[in-house]
Amino acid sequence: MKNEFKVGLFVLAGIIIMGFSLFMLGDFSFEKRYEIKVVFDDVGGLANKSNVKLNGVEIGKIKDVWISGSDVIASVLIKGSVKIYRDSKFYIGSTSIIGSKFLQIQQGSEKSGVIKPGDTVYAVTRKPLEEMITDVAENVNKLLKNLDNNGEFAKNINDSVRNLREITANLNEIISSNSNRVENISTKLDDTITNIKDLTAKLDSIVSKIEKGEGTIGALLTDSKSKDDVKESISNVKEATKSLKDFLGKTSKIKTYWRWDFKYEPNAKESYNDAGLRIYANDNKYYYAGASNILNIRNEPRGVSYELPNRIDAYIGWTYPVWEFYIGAIRSSGGFGIRYTPFYDDEFLSKFSLNAEANEFSRNRKIKGRKFNDARYDFGLTYQATKKFGASVKITDILEVKRLNISTRVLFEDKDIAALLGLTGGVGSGAAVMMK
Repeated sequence: MKNEFKVGLFVLAGIIIMGFSLFMLGDFSFEKRYEIKVVFDDVGGLANKSNVKLNGVEIGKIKDVWISGSDVIASVLIKGSVKIYRDSKFYIGSTSIIGSKFLQIQQGSEKSGVIKPGDTVYAVTRKPLEEMITDVAENVNKLLKNLDNNGEFAKNINDSVRNLREITANLNEIISSNSNRVENISTKLDDTITNIKDLTAKLDSIVSKIEKGEGTIGALLTDSKSKDDVKESISNVKEATKSLKDFLGKTSKIKTYWRWDFKYEPNAKESYNDAGLRIYANDNKYYYAGASNILNIRNEPRGVSYELPNRIDAYIGWTYPVWEFYIGAIRSSGGFGIRYTPFYDDEFLSKFSLNAEANEFSRNRKIKGRKFNDARYDFGLTYQATKKFGASVKITDILEVKRLNISTRVLFEDKDIAALLGLTGGVGSGAAVMMK
């Protein structure tokens, strides 16, 4: 009897463990849930049991997915304590480029009302991220096919880079030759503006009295020539003040950032550094000058890398919420780059952008014993966590060696350099003002 009792207890424990396992694996819950239906044009791989997230927080599961005519309908179970408003947006999200899919809900406004159990809502159609990467790659290939086969495009880029280098050299010469005058300009600029404003106001008052013939001055300057001389002087002062104001408006928009990229190539087991200065002339236009593929000369090579060390970057770029385009010298060779942010209006997804870069169009040389004939094309994905920090994953040189490259980027704003550039530029403007 004792043996039978032990066997019974063992069987009972096994049944309890099996039931608990089925309960956990089956994702059963005692929490009250309600069901709604979501209509899609294309679910893009969304499957049963997929997660449902409201503003990034998991609130339910996909119960079932089926086709109804030209639409796809998903039955969704939502936690009973969660309210979803009627103007909320429903769309398919992804944990990564090749990750699992889930139903993402962007919460709407409370005044639109609450979605009730059994209601049907319609999802927003968005292209999957992998399709957008393919589209960008196709567009870049079309652009490259349209380039002049005779090398005219590459020649124009090289000419632009040469001009940019000359401009940079001239700028350095101006800064070095006027370094002793910058401090003096900085201390006297505000006083000069104040004095000009006061002088203009006083001269305006004098002219008003002259026109009316008031006072001794009015009596002395009753002839038209004297009046014209005074008016011309005032006009010159006003014009000088306007020029100075315009100059200050432009220099106040100058912003400078030190940029540092740390790059790691797993195949070669080597790390590189890019460093340089980005100068914004305004909110949308910038200039960049720096060095790329800087190696630590103390490191012993552990693999084969085809990156050429210690290259020069010098290019001009334009930035907008959705697009960024830059052109010039990239790793000491003419080229251009494009950034595309597909979800720029989404608080989270706007941190992700697709990137493409092309250069070395006339490449014909050997690197570490390997012959390179095709131009270099890089494609990647960037995550900009904050304004100062970001990370990216890219495939480099896809027509030749196809290497994975992982990098981080840090930006440091340098207001002192911005002020230095603005004041140095003011040397010429200040001379022009004094000539008036």
